[in-house]
Amino acid sequence: MNHRVAVIGAGSWGTALARLLALNGHTVTLHCFPPEIASGINRDHRNPLYLAGTRLPSSLIATSSVPEALSAAQVAYLVVPTIFLRRFIGDSLNDWRGWATSQPGRVLCNCTKGLLLQPTQRTDEWLAQLLPEAALVHLAGPNFAVEIIAGQPAAAVAAGPEPAARQVQQQLMCDSYRVYTGADNVGVEVAGFYKNIIAIAAGAVHGLGLGENARASLITRGLAEMGRLVGYFGGDPATLTGLAGVGDLMLTCGSAKSRNFQVGLHRAAGQPLAQILAEMTQVAEGVMASRAVHLWPSEHGLSGWPELPIAHEVYRIVHEEADPRESITRLMRRPPKAE
Repeated sequence: MNHRVAVIGAGSWGTALARLLALNGHTVTLHCFPPEIASGINRDHRNPLYLAGTRLPSSLIATSSVPEALSAAQVAYLVVPTIFLRRFIGDSLNDWRGWATSQPGRVLCNCTKGLLLQPTQRTDEWLAQLLPEAALVHLAGPNFAVEIIAGQPAAAVAAGPEPAARQVQQQLMCDSYRVYTGADNVGVEVAGFYKNIIAIAAGAVHGLGLGENARASLITRGLAEMGRLVGYFGGDPATLTGLAGVGDLMLTCGSAKSRNFQVGLHRAAGQPLAQILAEMTQVAEGVMASRAVHLWPSEHGLSGWPELPIAHEVYRIVHEEADPRESITRLMRRPPKAE
């Protein structure tokens, strides 16, 4: 069945999702910023900045207008980097609220994997507060956009209220992309941002040449930290065994294609964060997430915040320019304890 859908955000992942939805027969409007990207897509059927070698279906229409993108869309896929999210939604909040209330059953599928700052907040909480009329789904899994574009097999989970999650599942499913549904939006959200923090550490371990034993140990203990935070926020620990948990963690921590892995790799080589970010064309969500996790307990006046030693060292490596070798030493010298 053909549906009208909007994809908000024309980076590599937004472009890949929009193409997939169009190939599945849906009427897709892709919101782009700046406007030149929309012009390039409509004229040449290629995104001039991201995945430029890939031809996009002629049925995919691009626009720089939020109201035009949302018009008549039953499902909106939000693929805006978290660092821009507050301002982007705030600048067009009336359009979003008009869309959410214009017809029952609107679905907002959040495809970003990050944490908000100023103040620190999970994206699912913030979006639910702003747009309570829309059913909120979170899409996550071990998905590199370039492999989705190439038609290589991949899978993801759409977590949220059952009818909305099932609708996202039906729109995205095809022979090369398998989508499962789930109810644990919180667990999927937490796993999605926390794996980016661990990936920075994994990149640093690789950059220091510390071996596969070290990286496997880091990933395993990172999964344990992720589990503590999922539990703290009230998510389901079983989520960690799925695509959004161990699946995405393995991918992001094990491949040089990962932007967060690259941040750790370059920090291990001694590059300052400002230089790393200046040379990247896309956002590494773990940078902002590591700061948010560090600030969270003090900003919210929390007690009982879980122990997160790897995340703490990632914050020091990234934001305080600490020597990654010293961070490894501190982690290895922590007091002995049971697993």
